Amino acid sequence: MILGSVFTLPLMLAGCADDDTTQNFPPLTYTYLSQLHLNVSRIDIVDHAPPGSEAGDISAKAPTTPDQALQEMARDRLIASGSDGTATFTITHASILHEPGGTLKGDMSVHVEVQSPIGAKAGYAEAHVSRSMSPGDQDPESRPVLYALTSQMMQDMNVELEFQVKKSLKDWLVDAGGAPLEGAIQQQNLTGDTPPETPPATSDTAPDAPSAQSSAIPASTATAKKTPAAPDAVFPTGDDDSDTPATDSPEVKARSPQPGVLKLPQP
Repeated sequence: MILGSVFTLPLMLAGCADDDTTQNFPPLTYTYLSQLHLNVSRIDIVDHAPPGSEAGDISAKAPTTPDQALQEMARDRLIASGSDGTATFTITHASILHEPGGTLKGDMSVHVEVQSPIGAKAGYAEAHVSRSMSPGDQDPESRPVLYALTSQMMQDMNVELEFQVKKSLKDWLVDAGGAPLEGAIQQQNLTGDTPPETPPATSDTAPDAPSAQSSAIPASTATAKKTPAAPDAVFPTGDDDSDTPATDSPEVKARSPQPGVLKLPQP
């Protein structure tokens, strides 16, 4: 929804108030703007807000009334590019009120409803704009003033309608040839399949690492190497303990001491 603030009519209209009955006003058309192609076979236009529908409405005095401008916008911009289904463009509000103090207030409201081939409601978009104008020294109900206000409201409405249609009816938008636009529901994955997950790393792909079994040291070989003790006085060449585990050092055989090493104590 766009709400316009009060603005002053340009000075270029100052000299037109006295002779506005003979002034020519260009028709309000919108073929220069981008078209919105809907995936329907027909678009109907319904006007529920002709001039005078609201008390105090003076829009009938405008060279192009607000509801006429809205109908032209729908014809120029909303295009049926499908093979079935329908859409309805409805004008629900289009008025210009002359408020106290000479200020003009204009309001426009429209909506677009899409029906499926069996007539069920399938989509809906709504747009509303409001703008006020202070004409200054000009007659608020003169044709140039009313034309200027209607033109300004239509600029706002073209922006708002396009935004709302692309937001709320995006699944019904197609290109000029009827092909779904990128991001529309027709181009989504309808199979429900999901991409396969990446398999976890296996021994074929993971870096080589010792397993718990291969890294364990067998109990029979886990005994630490025994530190050699100091030479014994009786067996200086080594211990004759047969229970000592074998080591990587050369085998040592126990030998009796040489004659004369041992002496008996003297009486």
